[in-house]
Amino acid sequence: MKTTTITGMTLAALVLGVPTPERAQVQVSIGVSFAEPPPLVVVQPGVRLVPEMDEEVFFVSGYYWVRRADVWYRTADWHGGWRPVRRGWVPPALVRIPPGRYRYYYRDDDGRFRTHEVAEYHAWRGRHSEEERRAYWREQAHDRGEAQHGGEHRGREGGDRGHEHGHGEL
Repeated sequence: MKTTTITGMTLAALVLGVPTPERAQVQVSIGVSFAEPPPLVVVQPGVRLVPEMDEEVFFVSGYYWVRRADVWYRTADWHGGWRPVRRGWVPPALVRIPPGRYRYYYRDDDGRFRTHEVAEYHAWRGRHSEEERRAYWREQAHDRGEAQHGGEHRGREGGDRGHEHGHGEL
């Protein structure tokens, strides 16, 4: 009887839209936000990446995505507002990317985008100030008439836009 009552209450809560622990949307601070819409580079079909970061920040289906260990977080706002997401709701293209594949991904001095070792990345950042890097992305966005994300550039692998997925926040 007790099991039936609990199951019935849970079913009623789902039907009525009452928040349950499984459906609660919890925002967490993961230390990733941007002062302005970040630039995006297409790295795979349907997958864009914020370049010049110490970690991988992807943009797929209208959301920014970050993976920390086995947990994925997403937000639609470049200011923050991250929420943990069930793995089943993460776009398959992101799940297939090995962790670290695009870490330290940036436009090298020869103009090509590629992943670098951490020492190379920090040396490159030392040669190019943040303002110089932002000016480059603003110029690229202006040249293409883009404003929302400060510019989208194709990496060496090309790509396109992804498709929409459900909510899936924990």
